[in-house]
Amino acid sequence: MSTVKNKQRLLRLLKYLFENTDEEHQVSTNELMELFKEDAGAGRKTIKDDIDTLISEGFDIVTTKSYYNSFYYRKRPLDPTEIKMLIDAVSASQFITKEKSEQLIRKLSRFVSKYQAEKLVRHLYAANRIKQGNQQIYEVVDSITDAINESAKISFQYFEYTSRKEKVLRNQGEIYILSPYALVWDDNHYYVVGYSDKRSKVINFRVDRMYRPRIMADIAVKPPTSFNIDDYVQKQFKMFVGEDMEVTLEVDNDLMKSIIDHFGEDIDVWQAQPSTFRTKVLVNVSPTFYGWVFQFGGRVRIIGPVAARDGFRKILAGFLCTLKDS
Repeated sequence: MSTVKNKQRLLRLLKYLFENTDEEHQVSTNELMELFKEDAGAGRKTIKDDIDTLISEGFDIVTTKSYYNSFYYRKRPLDPTEIKMLIDAVSASQFITKEKSEQLIRKLSRFVSKYQAEKLVRHLYAANRIKQGNQQIYEVVDSITDAINESAKISFQYFEYTSRKEKVLRNQGEIYILSPYALVWDDNHYYVVGYSDKRSKVINFRVDRMYRPRIMADIAVKPPTSFNIDDYVQKQFKMFVGEDMEVTLEVDNDLMKSIIDHFGEDIDVWQAQPSTFRTKVLVNVSPTFYGWVFQFGGRVRIIGPVAARDGFRKILAGFLCTLKDS
């Protein structure tokens, strides 16, 4: 048999084991002989030698010893649990369109055996998840990524929606110019963070609202010396812009999980009452922070400083005014 024929058999064997076997679905030597019977010389010894060759090259193929040995492909680049997490993230993401989600899920499923893939997709649940309709979103991300790697500016237009859900270009089709620094995924949306010459500061734009981005020949403006992407994300996306302030909160005991989820495990806490605890955290005092407090219906209370309490009162007073009968 020719060398080419041997290589083809070896590749087909590897492909078959990767796609069709796992610990619960093994294939015996006899079954492999039947599958490759059209390959001259694909007998028991040939199958064994081929599998030994694949193992020696680092492929994790396990042999289960018995009267008729059986085999399966074990360790893959990603295990089923990791694939499940990625599939759930893709399915839940509003940033990725329905069509792209389906394509990505099919591609991710190829990292496991077909039996494991069937289980993963079968248990996938999407609770009326909202998906974007911008089919060009991948092209936009590619353009921004290339611009960041090339240290180049980008130009684009930006659209918004009218009260009739019609897309219209902002500011009569103004061309925006940005020196992009990073792409940030927050709350199921993609944002590009960069320096705006027009505003003379670092700002961000929703990627799915960008229209016709173009990489420019102009070299991007270097980030300001004070710029730190982690700090920027924390302020802009977590609490938005306001005054940094150390705030004391009193919280019902059963909300400890929510506090840790939001501020991390390193915060100091102490018992205030038998049913409550207190913590002191550094926050960006803004409507977003007050909205976060409000969602707990009085079970998270701002104790101090006075400026933070007064700010919350002002927000609540404005809210109550909207409920008054006209």
